[in-house]
Amino acid sequence: MTTSTTALRLSKATVAQYLSSNDKLRPELSTPGNPVVLLLRGEPVWESDAVLSLGDGRSARVAAATSPLAVHELILQHALELDPEPRVLVILTDVEEHDLDPAILARTFRGQVHIADRWNIVRESFGAKQTDERLRREAWACEALLDAAGARRWPVHLGGAILTREGALTALAVRRLHLADGTERIDPVALLEWSQRPEAAHQFLSLRPAERAGLIAFLSEPDQAGATGTVLTALTLTEHGPDALAYGLLCGALWEHAQPGNAVYQARGRVERWLGDKPPAHGEALDRLLANFGRICEDYVRGLLIRARSAVDEHDDADSDALIARKKANTVLAHAESLVRQFGAGEAAACSPLLPTGLESRFTAVGVALALDDKAGAEDKIESAVVALRAHALIHDEPVRHKRVRMAQRLSRWLRTAPDPTVDGSVGDAIARQMRSTAWADRALDYLEAGGDNDPALRTAFAALAIRARKTRREFDREFAKNLVNWTQSGSAPGSLLTVESFLERVVAPVAATHRVMLLVIDGMSAAIATELASELASTFSEYDPVAPVAGASPVRRAMVAALPSLTAVSRTSLFAGKLVKGDQKTEKKVFGAHPFWGAKRAKVFHKNDLRGDAGQRFGPDLTDALADADCHVAVVLNTIDDRLAKEAKFDDSGWEVREIGNLRALTDIAAANGMAVIITSDHGHIIDRHCSTVTADGVQSARHRLPGGAGDRRVENEVLLAGPRVVWPEPGASIVALWDNDSRYTALKAGYHGGASLAEMTIPILALVPHGATVPTDWLGINEPRPRWWSGDNDVLEVAKVIPAPAVAAPKKSKKAPAPVEDQITFDIPLVEVFAEPDPAEAPKSGVDLLIAALLDSDTFAAQLETVARKPKPEELDKALRALLDGPLPLTALAQRVGRLPTRAAGFGAILGQLLNVDGVQVLETLADGRTVRLHVALLREQFGLR
Repeated sequence: MTTSTTALRLSKATVAQYLSSNDKLRPELSTPGNPVVLLLRGEPVWESDAVLSLGDGRSARVAAATSPLAVHELILQHALELDPEPRVLVILTDVEEHDLDPAILARTFRGQVHIADRWNIVRESFGAKQTDERLRREAWACEALLDAAGARRWPVHLGGAILTREGALTALAVRRLHLADGTERIDPVALLEWSQRPEAAHQFLSLRPAERAGLIAFLSEPDQAGATGTVLTALTLTEHGPDALAYGLLCGALWEHAQPGNAVYQARGRVERWLGDKPPAHGEALDRLLANFGRICEDYVRGLLIRARSAVDEHDDADSDALIARKKANTVLAHAESLVRQFGAGEAAACSPLLPTGLESRFTAVGVALALDDKAGAEDKIESAVVALRAHALIHDEPVRHKRVRMAQRLSRWLRTAPDPTVDGSVGDAIARQMRSTAWADRALDYLEAGGDNDPALRTAFAALAIRARKTRREFDREFAKNLVNWTQSGSAPGSLLTVESFLERVVAPVAATHRVMLLVIDGMSAAIATELASELASTFSEYDPVAPVAGASPVRRAMVAALPSLTAVSRTSLFAGKLVKGDQKTEKKVFGAHPFWGAKRAKVFHKNDLRGDAGQRFGPDLTDALADADCHVAVVLNTIDDRLAKEAKFDDSGWEVREIGNLRALTDIAAANGMAVIITSDHGHIIDRHCSTVTADGVQSARHRLPGGAGDRRVENEVLLAGPRVVWPEPGASIVALWDNDSRYTALKAGYHGGASLAEMTIPILALVPHGATVPTDWLGINEPRPRWWSGDNDVLEVAKVIPAPAVAAPKKSKKAPAPVEDQITFDIPLVEVFAEPDPAEAPKSGVDLLIAALLDSDTFAAQLETVARKPKPEELDKALRALLDGPLPLTALAQRVGRLPTRAAGFGAILGQLLNVDGVQVLETLADGRTVRLHVALLREQFGLR
């Protein structure tokens, strides 16, 4: 007898895979019938259970035979069993075929001793015809693949004609790490997600050393997880696998973002020790490895944060993906912060664009920059600090703090650009300036004063900015009050200046002749609040100037002057009556519908009680009927702001949104659905009580005005005496004393007040809106987003002005003559434009806009683009369109109106402009999210057309 000296010991996994993958044997395993014996060459040793389960209810008995006699006995014993279970017997033996009795051999499957080539078993288990030689050279992989497969076949789709090394080892890693079936590549994301499972480290460490080493090498290859595989497996071996993602964020801070220094190098050394006594790299190679791993971990966590913010409602448990992402991100960030403290890496973490420490350091940096005040270079440093803050991945989690920082930056810009108050200004000038700029400053200031900040540097900077802004605003109000005294006392006709009593005749009546009007009077709405509401409503409506501007002036957002005192009973009633009068809701309902300019149509006004509907009804029955009546103009008074001022302040967040103004959203939605012209206005503004002190006086009539006390009446510095026809209460033409500053009141503490003579109280904003796509009133001109340039700061149009300044021109001397008649007092500033070169004295200087447009129209690229357009616009149309777009974003309907085209052709004209300007698909002319507004990017315009 001779025996084989090359027989291999066959494992349970090898035998199971051989039985499962052998296509010829498979029918014998699953088909009922006579007993089956399979002779399988191998070392005659079997230490597992006698019955081997193959899955799907199939099984086989396994036994070992060390001699021909032992083989004979096992075969005969199995054949004599009447109903053997299992019916298949596998005999492991190293006996050669010629040593067996032919009669006995004939009782076995195919009458031979089968040889189990383990690589063939692997190949067959994948359904492949050949095996990649590179895979065969991985000595550890064969047994690992057999063991991982067990009695299961591998996914056939990973096989094919050739079983590749990548396919087989990927399948092995997927099964060992319990990743999702069908994973075709172990990328960094898959490995990072695996590392966060509680059982991940145990799964990996329980592998045999040879297989573990082989998988580490495979996972670390650039085509697989690369640096992530290298570092993560090293951390797992040192029992820090669960910390891998947080560790990666710390690596990003130390090797990617921090400037090298003693503290950073020391922290790096402590962090490197977590990789064990034999780290996967050394020196610069290790630096590159950990920097790369840090970037990958940061990108992964950024992805989690984006998914977390995708929740429609973060409090909705149904939005599970966003909530899970939020939980993961918060957990990892908190863990990373604990590692920062553990490794003493605070200096590096402060540079991180992802860690909370980095966010706090950027808030501090903004505070430090803001504290520079008006020192040289302060604006650039503030801009850089804010840009860095906004680039931090966690800034979205601090919306209130972020907004407050932006408001501080804007207020800082305003203080650099705010003109000094002039004693020879006018009421009209002040009202125009309030709408153009000062109201925006009021909005920014109120955000700063609504709440402080935990960061000492920011808190100090906010306080200093607020003090400076209040001081400037106080001078504005002082100037306005003096001019208001003269203007009120003169009794002159307002001329071009809109007033509350002329509003209906000059603004509403003209549009009511051609359009159905919805007039919304938001009681107490200041010009500052109007800027916020208008920005939000721009997604549904386009804004227009309802009053034709004077020759040469651009369309603007309008305002009117309140009656005196600036109280609801006076100003609101005067608005609805079209004349200066005191009254109440009954008066307003009676006089509003009686105006002759309504013609054959009806006009009704509705107050708070009219808005209250029964269950299931949005409004009361009268208002519901009026809204459904196509021949009825509707006016609605909304009291939310005035009510809030009487009760409580909006602490921490001073902003106002459309949803906060009761019924505003519902009413504007109805107006949009019916194509109505919407005019939103107020009856007076208000001031907020942030620093108010009580002024003791007799004859107090409201929080901000009182009756004069006769000849001996003594007024304090912040009071003015107002007399004339615009004073309606206590009787027409009477006299009142009103407070003009924002820090005084007569009565008990409330959230805010009105009735005084400050700019904020006397300025009534007007928003004239038309739904996108609706017919625009004939005399209405579209306006851009009327933000002052200092509000945006980074507006593309500012890039045009990087030019050589024009020669200085002496300013005209101020006239000492009497001021101009009141009717000529209102003016609207036209911004000066810097020029690219010194002008020829014989010619009028060309502005930067002139030169930019001329360079564009003369460029070869533009000429080539023009040839691609079938219907070429006229040169004058292009000139007008470009000038309008250089001022800022503009609705397409307003743009068409600017160039003299019908609003119905606005979309077509916008498409032509886009075809001309968007070279190679670059969005020089961008269509915003609302689909109706376009914005011109000047930097891209210059780049694409080669303009200097």
